[in-house]
Amino acid sequence: MANMSTAAMSAETGNQYRLAPGEQRRRDFALQLGMWVFLATATMLFAAFSSAYIVRQSGTDWRYLTLPSVLWLNTLLLVVSSVSIEIARIDARHGKWRGAGASVVTTAILGIAFVVGQFAAWRDLVAQGVYIPTNPYSSFFYILTGLHVLHLTAGLMFLLYVAWRIFRRAGGAGSASLSSLLNLSATFWHFFGVLWIYLFVLLTLF
Repeated sequence: MANMSTAAMSAETGNQYRLAPGEQRRRDFALQLGMWVFLATATMLFAAFSSAYIVRQSGTDWRYLTLPSVLWLNTLLLVVSSVSIEIARIDARHGKWRGAGASVVTTAILGIAFVVGQFAAWRDLVAQGVYIPTNPYSSFFYILTGLHVLHLTAGLMFLLYVAWRIFRRAGGAGSASLSSLLNLSATFWHFFGVLWIYLFVLLTLF
């Protein structure tokens, strides 16, 4: 009797995330649309700041700074994190959800290390007496990197939620829903990884 009750509870838990194929497709489409609208908005935001950055360079008060070397390490961390989230997607496609969950957690840890590294970069600049209002270049540096960290932190929370969902799944249920969430989190993460490389190039070469 106890075994029957346990089985029923497991089935009920698994059915929480199992949707009819048509409903799953509609839900996936809505989530994907919402994600792309959000990323389009973020693109316009950073494009506007990039344009302002380039235009403002013509001012006589523009002064470049020697950026902290930790930014190179931070860039490497994000590149590696993009690799780990792709490994998670590959594992998920093959039904290796435990490996997928581990890779998602690895991605999150690398992302946290990136955020810590960005704070270290800001601390280094502050130690040099460089603040947001020091000159136009420093203002853009703090604003652009700060906005990126803010968005990436939202991505970290998304990753941790996906990891939690993966590790609590039971009996193979909800695979389609989890795959959809994992793909969305990977899209988000890759976008802001590429965006960071763009910002890094912009701030160091232009």
